[in-house]
Amino acid sequence: MRKTAFYGVALATFVAVSLALLLLLPTLPAMAEEGDSLGFGDNVSAQVKRANNQTGTVQPARQPSGCLIATAAFGSELTPQVQFLRGFRDNHILSTAAGSSFMNVFNGWYYSFSPSVADYERANPWAQATIKTAIYPLLGILQVAEKGYGMSAGEGGAVVAGFAASALIGAVYLSPAAVALRNRAPGKKLLMALGISAIASLAAVAAGVAAGNAIVLMASTALFVLSSIGVGLFAVMTLAKKIEEKQQHRR
Repeated sequence: MRKTAFYGVALATFVAVSLALLLLLPTLPAMAEEGDSLGFGDNVSAQVKRANNQTGTVQPARQPSGCLIATAAFGSELTPQVQFLRGFRDNHILSTAAGSSFMNVFNGWYYSFSPSVADYERANPWAQATIKTAIYPLLGILQVAEKGYGMSAGEGGAVVAGFAASALIGAVYLSPAAVALRNRAPGKKLLMALGISAIASLAAVAAGVAAGNAIVLMASTALFVLSSIGVGLFAVMTLAKKIEEKQQHRR
């Protein structure tokens, strides 16, 4: 009973915080501006530009552009791997309002640490080789997401690609944590929390696109990506638990 009550309170708190963030979004300063670099350094889409013009917000200084960690790992920004990352950015992510808005949020997080990581890579060949190896699964994931983008044009394609990429990233890169937590996490309650979060964020993305509100889009796309990563994590947890149960049954 105590565990059930605890998870119920945790879920209610999660939903309440998510809704509160969505309600408070209009009071937050927008982050995107026409000509500002988002994530990898290109301009935002026309919808995001219009949304910021309507709100009349003031923007922070321009962030540097480029795939710093990948460029340091592969040795040059002209390598096929880095060019693929740039092409995915240019042709898919930044071609939609939802994708551009997410990259604006990603930009602030990524550039808070990527310059230091890139410098460390260049100074330590072992780190460069390790990160280079770790990037290869991401390239495969983005190829799958690229196929998803082709299933639907525009914002719908961006959502499909975003879900595919995020869920696979969660499944691949968080699989050690998923295996370790397979018997500890509340399965059904976690799935319910992820479902509520994903549905709420999708509804907010649709509302943001319809209203041309960049602030709503930035928050909702970030929440959608985190929820999708959680789905991938949950899938691996469930699979690992079922495999373990089958092995125990055979014994």
